[in-house]
Amino acid sequence: MNVIKYNPLYSIMRYSHLKTMRRIQFPRKNIGKEILLKDSNKNRIFLEIDILSKSGEPKSGNAIFKIIFHSPKISPEIIIKRTKLTIPFFSGLPGFCTKQFMVNKEERTFSGKYEWETVEMAKNYARSYAIKFMKRRSDPFPISYEIIDKSTGKIVESSSNNINQ
Repeated sequence: MNVIKYNPLYSIMRYSHLKTMRRIQFPRKNIGKEILLKDSNKNRIFLEIDILSKSGEPKSGNAIFKIIFHSPKISPEIIIKRTKLTIPFFSGLPGFCTKQFMVNKEERTFSGKYEWETVEMAKNYARSYAIKFMKRRSDPFPISYEIIDKSTGKIVESSSNNINQ
């Protein structure tokens, strides 16, 4: 993993550039939609972000990264309000394409469905400062994630087989 490109400062600078170039959008087409995730009840989409290609189309990638974490210390309402503040810290990372932010207020769980350009880039994200931050926020509850190769539909990595990372 390229440490320089997987740090918050790099991501913020790249996010600022993308924003200046009008290559970030917040679509509303799925807001409010309920999604059933593994080992969880329904989660409601409350925010989405797309990075646009130079031609203005939403980028798409070859890897899906799904994550679920618990919020025992901060209320879901506060996290939802603060969510936009977190966007520059991951959306400027190499290979990021899209994300759906989801919540289950009753279970106090948050989830995200990201799309990354490659499986390797999704794996790099799984080892980044952003995931370490989520682990701290979720403590003492574990986070759960999986990386899916879109071309095969197979899970290539999950938190259950990567528990110490």
